[in-house]
Amino acid sequence: MGDTTFPAGSTGGRPVTAVVLSAGAWSRSAHLPALTSDPEVELLAVTSPRRATAEGLAAEFGARHALTDWRDALDLRPDVTVVSSPPVAHVDQVTAALSAGSHVLVEKPFALNRDDAATMCAAAEAAGRRLLVGYGWSATPVFRHARACVESGRLGPLEQLTMQLAVNTRALLHGGSDGGWAGAGASEPATYTDPAVSGGGSAAVSMSHQLGLACWITGQRVARLAAFTTPPRSRTDLHTSVAVEFAGSGSGVLSASSTQPFPQPPQWRLAMYGRDGQLDVETVRNAARWISADGVVTELPPELAAGRYDAGAPTKALIRCARGAPPPEGMAHQLAHHVVAVTDAIYESARTAASVEIRD
Repeated sequence: MGDTTFPAGSTGGRPVTAVVLSAGAWSRSAHLPALTSDPEVELLAVTSPRRATAEGLAAEFGARHALTDWRDALDLRPDVTVVSSPPVAHVDQVTAALSAGSHVLVEKPFALNRDDAATMCAAAEAAGRRLLVGYGWSATPVFRHARACVESGRLGPLEQLTMQLAVNTRALLHGGSDGGWAGAGASEPATYTDPAVSGGGSAAVSMSHQLGLACWITGQRVARLAAFTTPPRSRTDLHTSVAVEFAGSGSGVLSASSTQPFPQPPQWRLAMYGRDGQLDVETVRNAARWISADGVVTELPPELAAGRYDAGAPTKALIRCARGAPPPEGMAHQLAHHVVAVTDAIYESARTAASVEIRD
C-alpha cells in the first residue's frame, strides 16, 4: 500500500469544505469561481449582511446555505474560510475562523493598522492554521521570473528598484463605479472611501499589492521611507509616491496612480538594477527583457513575460493549503503584517513631511 499519512491540518484526502464570509462583487468574480471550479471542494455557505445577496450568490454557485450572520457559517466547521469583508471587519472574522479550525484567505488591505495585523498573525500561529492574504500578483509568471532573478543571484546585489502601478480606481475612491474591474457586481462605496473602513486610499488599496510584490521579489523588508500622497491631506488619497530604503541592499521608488475609468487592466512597470544586470517589465504589452552587465539584451519569451492577473490564484492556494501544501511566501501573513506596517509609515510620512523608520 502507498503512504496514507497526510500533513497536519490537511483534509486527509476527502473533499475540502469551504465558506465565504461577506461575499460581494470580488467574491463573485474571484473567490467563488475558484472554489466551485474544483470538483473536490464543497461550498457549504455564502454569507452577506444582505439576504438577497447571500441567496443570489448561493444559488449561482451552488452553496448549501445562504446566511446573513457570518458566525453561523463558522459553526459549520469548514476546512477553509475566505474573508471578503472590508478591512474593518478582518480581525473579528479572521480570528474567529482560525479558532474554528479553518485555514483562511483574507483580502487585502490586510488590516487597518499594524496592531490589528499582529493580532491576526498571532491567532494563526496559535491555531496552527494557514493564513493567506490576497496578494495574487505573486502568482503571475513575469513576477515569479523577477523573483527567480534575485534568488538565483543572476541580478547580483540589488542597487535600485522602480515600480509603478496604474489602476482604474479613481472613480471607486471617489465613491463611484469601480469601472468594471471587480466584475459584474457593484462594490460598496464605503469599502474604499472611508479610511476607518478601508484603511486608506491608494496607499492601502493599490500600493499594498506593490509593497507585497517588492518585498517578496527582493527577499527584503523596507527599513525606511519618505512618502507623498495626492491630493495632500485628503481624506482618501488618489496617488501615492514613496522612496524606500531596503533593509538588505538597495533603494526603491514606488508609485501608485488612480486612472480614469476605462477598460484597461492594471498597468505595471518594474525595473530592477543590480551589479550584474537589470530586468525591465511592462505588463500592458506583456513585455520583459533582461540586460546583462555587458549590455546583451534578451527578450523574455511570452510564457515568462505574461503579466495577466489570475484573480483566483489566492483562493486556489488556500485550497492547496487545506490539502497539506505550504503557504506561498508571496501571500504569507508575515509579509502582509510588514506591508501594513509600511502602509502606516507611508501615511505618517505624508502627514509629517519626514522620513519614517518601519516598526513591524
